[in-house]
Amino acid sequence: MLKVAGIVALSVPLVLVGALLSSTWVIVDVRSVDAPRIIVPVPLGLARTALAFAPDEARRIDLPELEDYADVAEEIVEELIDAADGVLVEAHDRDERISISKGGDAIEIRVEGDDEEVSVRIPLTVAADVLDSYRDDVLETREALEALSSISRSELVHVRTENEEVRVWIW
Repeated sequence: MLKVAGIVALSVPLVLVGALLSSTWVIVDVRSVDAPRIIVPVPLGLARTALAFAPDEARRIDLPELEDYADVAEEIVEELIDAADGVLVEAHDRDERISISKGGDAIEIRVEGDDEEVSVRIPLTVAADVLDSYRDDVLETREALEALSSISRSELVHVRTENEEVRVWIW
């Protein structure tokens, strides 16, 4: 009996470690010239669990301004999913270049300026799932986390300036 209890006691941490290693992670990586590098790995499963204990205002994002555009945004995303890859919008001025393009299953937004570069990659299926969860002027944080869980190994945001670099990706 003691042997069985010992095996069970040892297996619980192993199961927890296995669950964390097999789950989807959001990694935030911050590098700065004058500060130590900070890497924050967050398992989405743990974030979903923590959300159950969070205050109500953390469980929902109030977006009343989206109400007039939610249906149109859903239609646009659905059309983009089936659209061919390519540049959708490109704008230039003397200090910046902005491009929005579709590549594979994502919308890619790039801003290149004299002193910074920003790129954002939004998987269209995630955008569709998040828009689909919009009800009564509110986006549910839990459903947004579920949508993010469907992504694997993809950089979402990359910002680079002369002194700093920030990357957010799903792994």
